[in-house]
Amino acid sequence: MFGSIARTVIAHPWRVIGTWIVLAAAVIVFAPSLDDYTTGNQQSFLPSTFESVEAQAAGDASFPAQSGATGSLVVVRDDGAALTAADQTTVAGLATTLGTDAIPGVVSVQETPQSLSTDGLTAALSVAFDGQPGDEAVDDAVPALRTASDQALAGSGLTSALTGNAAIQVDTTSAYASAERTITIATVLLIVLLLGLVFRSPLIAVIPIVVIGVVLSVVTGLTALLADLLDFQVSDTLQPILVVVLFGIGTDYIVFVLFRYREHLRRGETHREALEASVGVVGRVVASSALTVIGAFAALLFARLESLSTLAPGLIVAVAVMLLTALTLIPALFALLGRSLFWPLGPGREPARSPFAAVGRFTARRPVVPALGVGAVLVVLTLFASGYQATYDTLDELPASTASRQAYTTLDASFPAGALSPTQVYVVGSAPLDPTALTTLATSLSAVPGVSTVAPPSVTTDGTAALVTVVLADDPYSDAAMATVEGPLREAAHGSVPGAEVYVGGQTSAFVDVRDQLRADTGRVFPIAAVIIVVILGLLLTALLGAVNLLVCVALTFTATLGAVVLLYLHALGYGGIDFSIPIVLYLFVVAIGTDYNILIAARMHEEYRAGAGAREAARTAITHDAPTAAAAGIILACTFASLMLTGIANLAELGFGVAVGIVVAAFLMAPLLVPALSALEGRAFWWPTRRHADVGHTASERAPGQAQEPTAQDPTAGMSPAS
Repeated sequence: MFGSIARTVIAHPWRVIGTWIVLAAAVIVFAPSLDDYTTGNQQSFLPSTFESVEAQAAGDASFPAQSGATGSLVVVRDDGAALTAADQTTVAGLATTLGTDAIPGVVSVQETPQSLSTDGLTAALSVAFDGQPGDEAVDDAVPALRTASDQALAGSGLTSALTGNAAIQVDTTSAYASAERTITIATVLLIVLLLGLVFRSPLIAVIPIVVIGVVLSVVTGLTALLADLLDFQVSDTLQPILVVVLFGIGTDYIVFVLFRYREHLRRGETHREALEASVGVVGRVVASSALTVIGAFAALLFARLESLSTLAPGLIVAVAVMLLTALTLIPALFALLGRSLFWPLGPGREPARSPFAAVGRFTARRPVVPALGVGAVLVVLTLFASGYQATYDTLDELPASTASRQAYTTLDASFPAGALSPTQVYVVGSAPLDPTALTTLATSLSAVPGVSTVAPPSVTTDGTAALVTVVLADDPYSDAAMATVEGPLREAAHGSVPGAEVYVGGQTSAFVDVRDQLRADTGRVFPIAAVIIVVILGLLLTALLGAVNLLVCVALTFTATLGAVVLLYLHALGYGGIDFSIPIVLYLFVVAIGTDYNILIAARMHEEYRAGAGAREAARTAITHDAPTAAAAGIILACTFASLMLTGIANLAELGFGVAVGIVVAAFLMAPLLVPALSALEGRAFWWPTRRHADVGHTASERAPGQAQEPTAQDPTAGMSPAS
């Protein structure tokens, strides 16, 4: 199949390139913008049955002015002194001015008796927005309100800063947009530099950048079309992830073809023979790898948390389009360029001494040593994974220079930490509510440990709904606040008003529900991804035990990688926690993308084994010829993901470091050492029920171009040496 595709593409390169140009241009020109379908509002991704979502619905119905996005406009003196009476008058005037300016998207700006901190250093005006965080009107209102406040306070000696969920969302979106630019620039420079060093060809350094850049635009457009067609929104983490995924796996696939192509050219084959042979063989590897990645990402579709499930379409489209690119556009370009692709130094010759050849010989002779050595390293790192501690503090993950984070730091110094995002308790009945029961509810909530203040109940005009605003003593994003809301606060609220439903809402309640759903989704996604991957590996290798070996290896790679993240960020850098999404996203990236290198080596061992080589000889040959490919591609991909660490956003940095470590482990320890060592130790059991070719003693690498390599129906153990 892949040989036929290769021959067709190489015979008609201009047609292939022309078709790509037309289709890519159509998508880029006519597709909507993915920005229109992107949000960072975690609550919007929750199923409607969760309490925080039900609370939001109750608030929207009965208290629309208070249920939308909120903010705190923090005012302090420029000199850091306490606010004078004149300053307080100015602050009150600021609330009046902003409230009467009719800023689109702003419902109210209010001064309350609680607006002045007890230390007199800070004033905090309460802001209510018309809509939820991430809504276009709210996003536009945040900078408008900041500008209007700055203008109103000009020359007064006072400074204002806006924080709260609306401002945090705007600043997060801006931070991710900046991160995407940083990632793109760093990724492009890294790929150009590394490809240039590996292949010593300016064309090879530039072609992947141009091709993958076009593919990125196509994928972004197709994802936006899917979001429009299926009516869903995606997390604001998707676009930065798409950049590193496409440039990472795209470069991987291109490097796989280039190394095999160069290997055939070095044997003296013609340009066309070498390209057809390399694309035909590597096409199967790339397709298997891409299907494995797609399968792993498809497991996200089974998550109920939509911030995870809506990542799947974009990632699946990205890998699928990149697979088509590797099988069609890349070979077509290489066919046109011919040997000039390697200009000016040409494909070169096989090095007289290769460290990978020595590694291959050692692993074939003494497979126990690398198996135990690599296994010990990974087990030690895995032990640290048990110390994983999650954080939901999305504000703390933003760069320290972010406006909303700086404003919160000022607010936190003078007010209860929970003032950043109060918790709302909604009471909804079919008849007018009992005022005594509402007073009792407020008293019960005030007595809950971890609660700072409780406002008197607000009741609708018909008396059938009430709102009790609760300010927590702890940071609303912290574990302590989440424990308060999940446990005693909800317990005190539920069933407290006879004949009415009571819902606890707000940002902290939403994160409690996100955490609960994430735990359930993790338990669902992990095994589904594992089953999909082992099936694909089994079909690729036609070896049951071999597929299980590879799955166990990549699972161990994941646990070791998570351990490395814990070791760096919790133990070395002293972080209070690691972003809550890291384990499940890291699992999918490391298991799926890290499997590329295992598939590359395992497929070469499979090729050699079917051709008649013993298991140990197959391992030696695979390490000698394909470990350099895995190493080069691994370095490029690891550096690509490591560029996420340059963004200043903690969760992206953690993800980038984790995936980079996972790729290094897969490319330098797992694929060239542990997997071949296991196959050498297990021998024919590793490859059962694969049958071997009758031409025993000759590896596939030694066969003349075009010589048959298909297995026969003979006894698969025939001719196997004792060492196998």
